[in-house]
This record gives sequence, C-alpha cells and structure tokens, in this order.
Amino acid sequence: MISIVTASFKCPDWIELLVKSVRKFTDLPYELIVVDNDSRDNSLLWLASQADIRLLALTHNIGHGAGLDWGIRKARYKYVLVMDADAHLQRLGWDADMIDLYNVNPDTRLVAAGGSQRVIDSCKPIHACFQFFEREYFLDNKMSFVPGQHDVGRKNYYDVTGRGHNVERVFAGPKFYPDAYGDEYYINGQPTIFHMWYGSRMARIPDDGKVDNYLKSDYEANKRHIFSMPLVRRILE
Repeated sequence: MISIVTASFKCPDWIELLVKSVRKFTDLPYELIVVDNDSRDNSLLWLASQADIRLLALTHNIGHGAGLDWGIRKARYKYVLVMDADAHLQRLGWDADMIDLYNVNPDTRLVAAGGSQRVIDSCKPIHACFQFFEREYFLDNKMSFVPGQHDVGRKNYYDVTGRGHNVERVFAGPKFYPDAYGDEYYINGQPTIFHMWYGSRMARIPDDGKVDNYLKSDYEANKRHIFSMPLVRRILE
C-alpha cells in the first residue's frame, strides 16, 4: 500500500528513530526503503542488520535529492511517503489519515509539509521534510527531488500546480514536544510527523560550526531534549 522512502547520511540516531517509528505506528502494508549515501559509519552497519528494511547502500554520495529519486524509482507500492532522515512518525492511524487527506480532493496529487502561509509566490510553499504522492504520477511526470531552477520546496509545488492539480499543504501546529527545535505537522488535529531542524545536515558540520545561524552545540542540546521525550523513548524501546 505505502512505500516509505528516506535518504540517510551519517545520522545513526535519527535514522533508527525514523525506522522504529514506522514499525510502531504503521498499520497498512508498507515497505521501508533507505538509501544510504555511503555513510561508512554505525548507521550503515545498523541498517544492514535490519531484515525488514530495503537498504540501497550506495558506494558514493549522490546527494539527498538524487538519493530520494533513486528510492522512489525502486518503490513497489501505489503511494509513496518521502521523509527526511531527521523526521519521524508520532501516532497510529497516520497512514489511513494520510491517504484520506490525499483522496478528499480528486484534484490532489501531492500532500506536503506546508511552508509559509503567506502569498505563495513570495515564500517557500512546501518543505521536503515529508511529501506524499502516487508513485506513478511522480514518475510519469518526471518529477524529482533534485533542485533545479527552484529549491525543492518550490519546484515540486510548481510541478504539480503547473499541471492544474492541487497540493494539499499540512502546516505545523502546537508543540507536542515542548521547547523542541523543529516542526510538528498535524493531520486531523493530531500530531503526526515531527521534523528536527537541520538534523541530517549537522552530520557534516564540525563541533564548533553552525548551519545558517544555528550552532551545532545548540543543536546537540536540543537533540538530547527531543530524545528525552516520553514518546521518543517509547518508540526506541
């Protein structure tokens, strides 16, 4: 029913949380595809030991977007959920609710994390941290997670709306994890997917470095905070 696809690079804690959240909260038949961009660390060793993961272990890093494209091409099921490696599911029933949200409007071809609620042309309308679509539509229309003229948050949005179809944007809601640096996306009034800001990008940053204005030391402190949350601890049991 659903192919769940992610691309991983040297983020062992986050990828384990994503995998275990999929196992814990997915009721419908699914496959989990992890494209590893030549991590050569404990994350790759752990992924290789998990019998229920379709691991596509690359011998060189082809980039996040190209890795996602490769995983989507290898997917077997009708629906695809793409998630960043530093995102995870938060509840049972997400899968049926996501499909229902996709199908409520017959013109919808993409459900995605909403960006700014301002005028579309002046902002990033969607984020890449999660996107849900039909595999056949994605492939038939030669869509891609590799940025081109626009970043992915604009590119996929315009690719779909430019064909006269609807993008259902799911906006972040109140913090379910108090004081966490990240966004929690709500479906049917319930927290459904959490995405940590910069979690996967920090793997390439030195300890005294930063991404944008976000210091790695602040990120590490916030990561410890998130992994102390009761729901996260239950997922990782």
